Amino acid sequence: MQKFKTGVLLLGFLICFLNVASLIKPTSADRQNPPPKASAREDAYRANNLGVALLEQFKFKEAADAFKRALQLEPTLALARINLGIALFNLPDLPAAQKELQAASTLVPSAPQPPYLLGLLAKTQNRPEEAIAAFQKVLRIDPNDVGANVNLGQLYAAQRKYPEAIAVLRVAVAAEPYNATALYNLGTALVRAGQRDEGQKVIAQFQELRQRGTGTTLGTNYLEQGRYAEAIASTGAEPELVDKRTPAVSFASVPLANTFSATSRSSCSSCAR
Repeated sequence: MQKFKTGVLLLGFLICFLNVASLIKPTSADRQNPPPKASAREDAYRANNLGVALLEQFKFKEAADAFKRALQLEPTLALARINLGIALFNLPDLPAAQKELQAASTLVPSAPQPPYLLGLLAKTQNRPEEAIAAFQKVLRIDPNDVGANVNLGQLYAAQRKYPEAIAVLRVAVAAEPYNATALYNLGTALVRAGQRDEGQKVIAQFQELRQRGTGTTLGTNYLEQGRYAEAIASTGAEPELVDKRTPAVSFASVPLANTFSATSRSSCSSCAR
């Protein structure tokens, strides 16, 4: 009998839950206008993220094609424009990369990625003054960026501007003490500037990191060129992707009292039997 009562009670709760759930009903407008298909902008973000994944597999041509597809869908998508420049730089197709990065710099002048890549590009093509100007622009946006400071230090040292090189390399080491590239270049610049004792201490720190294998480095390969040389993925939380509209739902009245009453009578009559 106890099990029977429990079953009846659970049935009553289930009926109650189904009736409450039925309160929330789509409006007639919602029924007539089903959710639209993904917009071109959303498809563009998906193509951009596909390109980022391809870049991480070092498939630079395929990545560039994905970013081009994103820009066909949404020509003003800054992420894809920057990322296309990164893919072309690593392909390498330097003239095309420069064109895209300059366009991205105009589109989003506050973004550090375009000037950083333009700095790397100019450095690769042995145009030191252009490279210095580009990295200085990055530092106006992010003064502590390790990549920009190290690259500037290398360019200054190549011009024998050791005080300038030491200044930016100190910033890089302070921001990332375990960066072997920054330590080596700082130690070398100090020695060449006549500050041999300090320079040798810094080089000893570099050697210790290298022996332990715990240091980070800056290189010429993708994902080793600095954080502003890495492609940008969409998170899905971009303002233009978030639908802030109130859901098109309405509430309808249901006589729950009648349901409870019927359930109670059924339970009581069953118990009586």
